[in-house]
Amino acid sequence: MTPAEPPLRPDDVVRLLHEVCREAGSQKSWAEAHDLSPAYVSDVIAGRRDPGASVLAALGLERVPMTYRRVTA
Repeated sequence: MTPAEPPLRPDDVVRLLHEVCREAGSQKSWAEAHDLSPAYVSDVIAGRRDPGASVLAALGLERVPMTYRRVTA
């Protein structure tokens, strides 16, 4: 069995998005190749918006909800 990969933090996702855009030649090229708005991709990289399902899917990622609850004695 392969050990699970550690979860990615939001800044890891932004770093990955920035990297794939660089590899594609530009944010616009990557966005258009994945049917996304270049402005939306730019906003995610700049931290103005969170990556939504469409960006995550294009990166091969999914959002895993995290919740907290109080431990009672």
